[in-house]
Amino acid sequence: MSIFRSMLAVFFVSLSASSPAMAHHAAGAVFTDEEIEVEGVVAEYNFVNPHVNIMLNVTDESGAGTLWMVTGPAAPPMRRWGWTPETLQPGQLIRFAGKSSRTGAPMLLIESAEIQSGRFVELDPADGSVIRRLQEAPDNSQAPDASLSVAQTLDDGRPNLAGMWLGGLGRRPNPPPPFNEAGAALQSEFDALNDPAFAECADHGLVRQAMSGHPLRITQNDDHLLFEYEQGAATRIIHLDGRGPVSDENTDYGHHVARYEGDALVIETTQLLGRLTGTRGNALSDSSTVTETYRRADSPELGALLEMTLVVNDPEHLTGPWQMSWQKNHAATDYQFVEVDCALPLPPGA
Repeated sequence: MSIFRSMLAVFFVSLSASSPAMAHHAAGAVFTDEEIEVEGVVAEYNFVNPHVNIMLNVTDESGAGTLWMVTGPAAPPMRRWGWTPETLQPGQLIRFAGKSSRTGAPMLLIESAEIQSGRFVELDPADGSVIRRLQEAPDNSQAPDASLSVAQTLDDGRPNLAGMWLGGLGRRPNPPPPFNEAGAALQSEFDALNDPAFAECADHGLVRQAMSGHPLRITQNDDHLLFEYEQGAATRIIHLDGRGPVSDENTDYGHHVARYEGDALVIETTQLLGRLTGTRGNALSDSSTVTETYRRADSPELGALLEMTLVVNDPEHLTGPWQMSWQKNHAATDYQFVEVDCALPLPPGA
């Protein structure tokens, strides 16, 4: 068992008993705006989703040692910034700077500006001199490639949605939910410490998963599509035969009816469990329904693009439809999903 997993096993009881439940690595949940520096020896380097983690053995002035968790963004953006599973090795002395834990746990949040700035360094244990800066050359293999030719339609005229679609275009600014009084009251009480996706590594549910900026692989067949998400290692089978629900129970991904309409794939989903839709909360009720529309949105500058528009209706929490969207570019090279290894944060005083 890894050092990281061993620690989690030891601390799980105290973590579960704490109040409120501690969250995973959402910046608003477990980190402050206070910046600190941490210097220690790499015990473990986990290049995984949903967050890249480094475990550091840190020794203070008295000689006492503490195992710290340095946590960063997910693997896809780290890849774009040049990081790989080989960027760090156990035994290296590294200095990091980032945000301190809100809970007082020995954790540090590193963010994009510092990761790309060359501020993080490997040090010589003998004299503390800088051996190298952890400033990796950008990896442009995920960037849009306008020269890449991807047919917009299949031989039978259906829109060609197949392939690997990446999330390197950035997130579109989507509007906040149009909450009614009940929805606004729930949102005012939201504390990211209680987000099950972080506190318990729970499944993200349909809206959160579908709106993820992470890569998505789509496989098209005559009677169904396969959606594979890097985030959460989730998989959805989208049937096209209009079949009815298996039961009358609500589930994380609900019951869908899907069809092609002209140049688009439309997926309508009901029987959803009420879930939070992101790290900012925005809870939906069990009465929510979702419509996803997928179509090609190619451009001369960016090449082959996939566009998705998602519309949520929820009579219990919203005054009207809540619409969001994203675009993803087609992978120009072979892209392999990064392993998902969700782990809870360290508790205070670990």
